[in-house]
Amino acid sequence: MAHNKTSRRISTLGSRFTSMISVCLVLLLLGIGAMTGLIGNGIAGEVRRNVGFVVKLERECSENNIQVIASALESHPAVANAEFLSADSILAEERKYLGESLSADIDENPFFPEFNVSLEAGATGPDSVAAITAYFESLEGVGEIVSENAVIEGVDKALRRTGTFALIGAAALLMVAIALINNTVSLSIYSRRNTIHTMKLVGATRGFIRAPFVRSAALNGLAAGVIASVMLAFLRIYASTFDPIVSVSLPWIEMAILFLALLVIGTALCALTAAFAINRHLNSSYEDLFLK
Repeated sequence: MAHNKTSRRISTLGSRFTSMISVCLVLLLLGIGAMTGLIGNGIAGEVRRNVGFVVKLERECSENNIQVIASALESHPAVANAEFLSADSILAEERKYLGESLSADIDENPFFPEFNVSLEAGATGPDSVAAITAYFESLEGVGEIVSENAVIEGVDKALRRTGTFALIGAAALLMVAIALINNTVSLSIYSRRNTIHTMKLVGATRGFIRAPFVRSAALNGLAAGVIASVMLAFLRIYASTFDPIVSVSLPWIEMAILFLALLVIGTALCALTAAFAINRHLNSSYEDLFLK
């Protein structure tokens, strides 16, 4: 008798451990998918921050006009940064790469003063860039505006396509996670159908029978979420040693939110699937449980 009890206890613990590990792996996979999406979003933001244009001024542009243009750039909500380069500073910079021979055969500086402008991430769409450049092109003293429209449109399309694929992938991954957790918890409860049927025979209420199974499943889901979160934390630390973009894209505040989400998802899904599985067993007859 004692041997049978010990065997059943070991079998129950083994079943719970297997269920917890299975749920942990599912949550880990879901967390890696979320981290990949956050890194992709960070890279997209970095790309958007590098999108901008060059405001080339007229050679005779007065200091007053330069100040007016600089003030307009500084106060514009879509402009993240605007750096002024005089014609002389551009010539000096080119000399560093081409040598003194650059100005040996020319009588005057061939370069024009300019502003290198970078935009806020939310204003880098092709339509937004076109509207912004049209406004600054109308200012007095502006000769022309050089913007890489083809590059901007290509980046915008690539980011939209990447975002769509990431959303579809996240939805598919979440559905797979729900299905796997449901199967894992259901199989764990099915292996204990003898206990459920015995409790029904002695007159235990449905709530009394359901409570320990739901509580046990919820604790398993919580433990699986904790283990998955710890593994993701180590993965984040390890990945950040290879590329600094990981640290920028995955700040610990967002990681903490992700960990909390995994804990809630693991606990809630395990508890809900356990409740549904128990209800199926409670509504089943002896023949349905053991003879089919």
